Formats: sequence, structure tokens, C-alpha cells
Amino acid sequence: MENARTQIIATVGPASNDEKTMKSLIDAGVDIFRINLSHSDRETHRASIRKAKALGAIVMIDLPGPKLRIGDTSVPLPYNVKVGERIFFTGSTADFKDSMPSFAIPRGVNFSMAEKDMRVLVDDGKLEFIVKEVSPKGVVVQSDSEGPLCPRKGVAFSIDLTNFPPLVDEDRRAIAELAGEPFDIVAASFVRNEDTITELRDELAKHGSSARIIAKIEDPSGVRNIEAIIKAADGIMVARGDLGVCTPIAALPILQKRLVCLAVYYRKYVIVATQMLESMTENLFPTRAEVTDVANAVLDGADAVMLSGETSVGRHPVKVVETMSKIIFHAESAFRTGLKDIL
Repeated sequence: MENARTQIIATVGPASNDEKTMKSLIDAGVDIFRINLSHSDRETHRASIRKAKALGAIVMIDLPGPKLRIGDTSVPLPYNVKVGERIFFTGSTADFKDSMPSFAIPRGVNFSMAEKDMRVLVDDGKLEFIVKEVSPKGVVVQSDSEGPLCPRKGVAFSIDLTNFPPLVDEDRRAIAELAGEPFDIVAASFVRNEDTITELRDELAKHGSSARIIAKIEDPSGVRNIEAIIKAADGIMVARGDLGVCTPIAALPILQKRLVCLAVYYRKYVIVATQMLESMTENLFPTRAEVTDVANAVLDGADAVMLSGETSVGRHPVKVVETMSKIIFHAESAFRTGLKDIL
């Protein structure tokens, strides 16, 4: 196959962080390895960065940012949620309820700002809940879906209930602890305006890094301020997981196209991410909709498409990348030869 213009980003995790698998992923088409700093520990992060660089790959570290995640719980995890079941989200284990499963979100959430009937999504929308009761100590939610609720998974409210600074302390610590490591790109989570980019660039410089900065667009503030963010950053990521919570899900494809178009207009790097080949986390073959999704991102002008759980914890990481490479090849071929070589 000819070299593709569109790059593939693969997230490193337990399924892919050994040197043999990483080399196989590169051979299958991976250009960039993503190290998600929200999971695992610093020594594992350092080892993954060094292995990727030794193999000649580009490395992107993904900062935790102000993302809300499941913390301590009153029940063992994973916990299998049932449709119609009520659970309690709170900020402290001291406020757990005896009458229902309780889950702490140990970061600055102002639960009193929540509204009845607002949506709450967990794990990029795999689980969806509706708020039924609101109090300053937390919210009682009812499940509209079923499945396992796992440790450290992200929680997204359809209304912003937080007031975080542009660059949170956890991000500053991560940069300091990884100072001197040979990463090339830093992805900043939940970028709401250009201030995050300015502060992050200053923080990187303080530790001797000139890494490029990718702004992850994940909420309405980021969308509203998109042009200023694009101008300040080296590129953007259309992070569809949380973005799909804070915006009408039916409008997400149009929003994606708008963001990609703006990045192309300003000649900035743009990544499309989240659930691109999600079914291949377990299965050997993608759905037709997933194939079309990847191809459309390429045709829209994305510079890279990203794999998350598919390669970090999935059963077939190399097969996933091989599949994505083939989709990219056929989509890009359309620009050169049209349909004549397809059938």
C-alpha cells in the first residue's frame, strides 16, 4: 500500500505496551502512540514513551485535565448497572447512601447547579443516566442503559457543574514528573479558551519542552471559542465522547465537520477521535457504520484518526490498525482515481 497522508494514532495500554506489539502496530500503520496519563502510573508512562521513541514513533501524552472520573464506591467495581436502577453520585464517601449504590466523583463538582432530568453519561456514553433528585451533596440518577460501570471511567454532565482553572494542578504535576522525557506532542483536555494553551506552553517551556500542543474540544465553551483556540494551539482534537454529551447527539456529525473545516482553513493539525472502530475492541471485524465513519473523517480532511480502547485494552490491537489502514487507503484513493479501482 502507498504511504497514507492521514496518520493513525494508537493509544497504548495493557493490550499493547510491550515492545513486540508496539512494533507490530507500527508495521500495521501506526504513526503516533498516545500515552493516556489518566490511567496507569508514571513509571509505566515513562517506559511506554521510551519504547515508542526507540521504535521511531511519534509520542503524544494526553493530560488528565479537569475530566470528572469515578472514584471510591460503596460497591465493588465493575458494577453491573441495570435499566431503571437508581444510583447516587456525590463528592465524598462521607455522603454515601445506604439505600442505593453510591459513587464518589472526587473533584470540584457543584451538585447544587444540577437540574432534574439532565443527562449524565459515563464511559463515553456507554452508560446513560437521567437526574431524578438534586441536593448540594449529590444527585440521584436513574439508568437508561445497562452494562458494567468500571473504575476510573469518565463522567460527563450535560450542564457544566465545575469551575476549574485553565490548567489544573494535576496537569502541572504530570509535566513536571515527565520533564526530560522525549514526548513530541501534548494533548490538553477540555480546552475552553486560549488561556489553557498559553499557560500550558509556558509550563512546558519552564521544563525545557517545545512539544506541540493539541487542544481537545470537548464542551460547548471550547466550541464557542474555537477560532481563538485554533489560532493559539498547534492543532485540535475532535473528542467526540464528552462533546457528544454536551451537545445534541444528532448534531455531532455536523459539529465534527465544522471543527475539521476550521482547522483545515487555518492550516492546523486536526484529529478525529472516540469510538472510531469501537466494536473491534471485542470483535475481529468493524461495523459498516464504523468503516464509513473513519472514511468520512479522512474525506473531510482530518490529519489523523485515533484509536483508544481498541488498541489499549482491546483483544485485537494489530488487526484494528490493519483495518484502519485499509479504510484510509481506499478513502484517499478516491481523491486520486475515483471509483474505477474499487470494484
